[in-house]
Amino acid sequence: MRALSRLALCLAALSAALAPAAAVRAQDAYPARQIRAVIPFPAGGINDTIGRVLFKTLAGKLGTEVVVENKPGAGGTIGTQAAARSQADGYTVVLGAASTMAVAPHLYKDVGYDVARDLVAVGGIASVPSVIIVASQSKYAKWSDLVAADRERPGMLSYGSAGSGTSHHVQAELLNLRAHTRFMHVPYRGGAPAMTDLIGGQIDVMVDPLPTTLAAAQGGRVRPLAITTDTRSPLLPEVPTLKELGVDYNASTWFGLFVPAGAPEPVLSRLGSALAAALADPGLQADFRARGIDPLPLARDAFTRYVQSENQTWADVVKQAGIQVQ
Repeated sequence: MRALSRLALCLAALSAALAPAAAVRAQDAYPARQIRAVIPFPAGGINDTIGRVLFKTLAGKLGTEVVVENKPGAGGTIGTQAAARSQADGYTVVLGAASTMAVAPHLYKDVGYDVARDLVAVGGIASVPSVIIVASQSKYAKWSDLVAADRERPGMLSYGSAGSGTSHHVQAELLNLRAHTRFMHVPYRGGAPAMTDLIGGQIDVMVDPLPTTLAAAQGGRVRPLAITTDTRSPLLPEVPTLKELGVDYNASTWFGLFVPAGAPEPVLSRLGSALAAALADPGLQADFRARGIDPLPLARDAFTRYVQSENQTWADVVKQAGIQVQ
């Protein structure tokens, strides 16, 4: 009996001694095959562009093929749900966005996943400022003109969005709360038709991501009034921030890398180091910045806290703005 006890103790000690080596081997072995990267948005938009630029660079850092799969629908929640339900082995990753990870859970009764329970944040990828814009022929030459018009006719000025629950929508509602304006929401089926109606004078203002604003601004079709982040954009250096204009506002559309919960720690570590290397890549940085996209190199713990903070922010906005949960 004592011999068996001694044998059990020896085996336990051997197992404990070998565990770190096994973890190292698991990390060294990953990835052993191609990785599926889910982009839960349609091909061709800025969300898709960010994902494809990142995953192409990430493939080089990991030394394996990363196969992109666009799986759009329901504002990105369908693809996110599918990824969250995939095997937790590190061979399925998903592009997370503010809309899917911090806004949708507070707009809909059931998105089909719980961000804290079903997904693990690997790290940040990018942050995209938004721009307050009006049509180039608009009578509102600056932000103060727009605010003055709203004070004179509360609730009569309209803002367009790419749809309920999109970044255009919730950022504009946050603007209403912080600037004490009463711009009325007009939802569209996408940002392009909203932009068309803005230029045509059917709506008064939009809160639009910088990358899609740039072409319209450079083409003289829209007039940028303010940037939504703390610092001015080098691509629109003459446009002030909202904080410069006296509005306590700092919001952006952010993106991060997520995997299904339960992925092994060595895999998370390998993905995290590869993601950091990808974001430090000069080619990726140049591509991002040329499009008005800022890299967001937050490691796992810092990014997890950031996502938690963003969830609280947008939950409060949904409640205070009276946005109806669907």
